[in-house]
Amino acid sequence: MELISEVPPIKVEGRIAACEGDENPALGHPIEFICLDLKEPAICKYCGLRYVQVHHDHH
Repeated sequence: MELISEVPPIKVEGRIAACEGDENPALGHPIEFICLDLKEPAICKYCGLRYVQVHHDHH
């Protein structure tokens, strides 16, 4: 978990992130859909990767 905490939060363009842990299915985990409505990063319950929603400023 120490190594995973060094990974910066992954930026996502929508309200939902889909985490599989790794691009290689043999190294990943069941797909986890994560809601990004909160301000703080959302954390995958399987692998600990963090996700944040990208907010575009409309000026």
